[in-house]
Amino acid sequence: MKLNSEELRSLYQRETARSNRRSTSDCLTEDVLARAVAGELDQSARERVGDHLASCSDCAREFHATKSMKSWADGKARPIRFYVPYAIAASLFVVSLLLGALLILKSRENQRLVAEVNNRHDAETSESRRLLEETSKRAEQESAARRAAEEELAKRDAAAKSSPRQRSGQANVPIIDLSPQDSGRGDQNPKAATVQLSPDTDLFTLILNLAGEDSSRNYSLEVTDRTNRPIWTTRNLRKSPYNNFTIALRRRTFPAGEYRLKIYGLRDGRRQLIEEYAIRLSY
Repeated sequence: MKLNSEELRSLYQRETARSNRRSTSDCLTEDVLARAVAGELDQSARERVGDHLASCSDCAREFHATKSMKSWADGKARPIRFYVPYAIAASLFVVSLLLGALLILKSRENQRLVAEVNNRHDAETSESRRLLEETSKRAEQESAARRAAEEELAKRDAAAKSSPRQRSGQANVPIIDLSPQDSGRGDQNPKAATVQLSPDTDLFTLILNLAGEDSSRNYSLEVTDRTNRPIWTTRNLRKSPYNNFTIALRRRTFPAGEYRLKIYGLRDGRRQLIEEYAIRLSY
């Protein structure tokens, strides 16, 4: 495809503009431009200026503007007698030079501001992308944890339905009322509260009372053995109107021994320990 002279000029100006370059520190200063137009540079400096003008359309435009003003000034500078009209013309020339310099400064300042805005926009875009990736990753982790909990609950429901003994009712189920102070609340190594059950006990219920009011949105329970190994975890714990929680445990899952029951509350998107109970089961 062939380009005409106007298209070639437009392509050169667009590709060599300061806004498309990473650094403008090598651009020509006003002093260098003036000396280049006046022919006051040595051979080496002229070659460097020429190389830069070939790669920077903004400096080339400023160079031609300065050169045009100098040519106009040279044409007006004739050895004639001083008259008022020439004084006015000289004043207008000085004003035009000042305006030209001001326009050059403004042009460079605008280009610098555009570059800063572009850099700020790129930084904000990168930060937004990073936050979006972190949010998506957190959502995937929470979804995976929720699926795992639902699968575990489904397994427990299936096991309960398959047991003939569980399908029928059970009488004389023991109910044990626990308070945090009864199980050494606040101690580093709390003394376990003994829960004595009859030898034929299969199912028993624990009432976990809170020491004070709590306003967490959701609650979960974690039961561990004396070595802090998780035995059972539930995220469907609901607080009763009496400021306590109830859970039912089976002997085959919780044989005789020591256990820790930890209640967690969800506050400001973070899980925090609300109460901890230490018990010793004895059959």
